[in-house]
Amino acid sequence: MDRRADPRVEVRLPCHVEVPSSKSSLFVGLTTNMSRRGILVAWSANGLMGRLPKPGDLLSVDIELPANHSFGRRCMHCQTVVSRVSGGEHGESLVAMQVNQMQFRSYDHGRGCEAEQGEARCSVM
Repeated sequence: MDRRADPRVEVRLPCHVEVPSSKSSLFVGLTTNMSRRGILVAWSANGLMGRLPKPGDLLSVDIELPANHSFGRRCMHCQTVVSRVSGGEHGESLVAMQVNQMQFRSYDHGRGCEAEQGEARCSVM
């Protein structure tokens, strides 16, 4: 039974995952699909920079967005909670996350997402 409230969009975008309380980077990889309230990330063994998260873990995810001529490079900064960890078809781990807050920020390649003055934060719940 599919209990999703929002449709998923298949999208592969680079993302950077960290534990917000320690600011330690866990992973740099690709999203698999996204919805308004959720993100699925494929974690390959070679991209893993620490332990695999567990359900209930709080994670911060910066998703790189394609450049736009009107506003340049941006990223989507999300505060998430891990809801599920499972195995993928190609040996990678799939980590499903529920998005609690989302904010669009400037993206400086190599330095990641940076909040700008006056940017709005969106609570998704």
